[in-house]
Amino acid sequence: MKNTKNLSLLLLMLTLVLTACGNSSNNSAATASSEPTAAATGTAETSAAPAAGAFKDGTYKAEYDRNDVRNWKAYVEVTVNGGKIEKAYYDYINEKGELRSQNEAYIKGFSEANKFTPREAFDKLGQELVTSQDAAKVDAVSGASHSSRNFNELAAAVLGKAEAGDTATAIVPLYEDGTYKVAADAFDDHGWKPQIDLEIKDHKIASVQFDYVNEAGKLKTEDADYKTAMEAKNKTYPAKYTEELEKQLVEKQSIGSVDAVSGATTSSNNFTALVEYALDDLAEVGDTKPAAIKIEE
Repeated sequence: MKNTKNLSLLLLMLTLVLTACGNSSNNSAATASSEPTAAATGTAETSAAPAAGAFKDGTYKAEYDRNDVRNWKAYVEVTVNGGKIEKAYYDYINEKGELRSQNEAYIKGFSEANKFTPREAFDKLGQELVTSQDAAKVDAVSGASHSSRNFNELAAAVLGKAEAGDTATAIVPLYEDGTYKVAADAFDDHGWKPQIDLEIKDHKIASVQFDYVNEAGKLKTEDADYKTAMEAKNKTYPAKYTEELEKQLVEKQSIGSVDAVSGATTSSNNFTALVEYALDDLAEVGDTKPAAIKIEE
């Protein structure tokens, strides 16, 4: 009898424990299901991509901080309406206010080489920007790779202004900081090869070293016999005319404004060719690899 009662009591206690556990589980589940989730409240752990049409309405402009080696300054203007780019205009302007797309000499040379006009090339770039609404998706125009490169960089800057609604002109540095080395690809008839080292610092021409080297590695500015012979005939010599050319470039910041040195016309022309390449093809894109170019005598 006593054993039976003990068994009954044990069964009752077991039943009560199981019932309590079941209720606890159900309550926990109910509590968990009643808490709002990120999906239910519309919150997300990662930020959403910018919505289309995120540009602020207005007219925006971007231009380079200086003229290029041909004394033209590229610029892009865009008009945003309804949050989208409605119009994009691209051109170059010089100090006289003349537009490159209207320059007869440039139109003639460009058109003969490409079978279409600069204006058509520039408009194609602008139309692609309107269509894509994204500077990174604008493809280069064949035959106008340099102009296309300038357009893409300026378009990216101007769209940054459009996103912020900032109508102040975006000023983009034309040259990247670095040291750029360019030399002729061959020695001349006298066994000399012209070369330059040009440094851009804070996006300005900080220094330039111009010289000639022979196959033995000797510099023309250090050749005493060459100095004596040239000075007697031309009233100048390598160490003198190279310094004059270097000084002009740093002071004027424009190779187009550098005057040839009397008595050193060929070297002045070589200096111009090397500097133009260093600035136009290397410094504009920050390419610091040494380059070799063909020098026309």
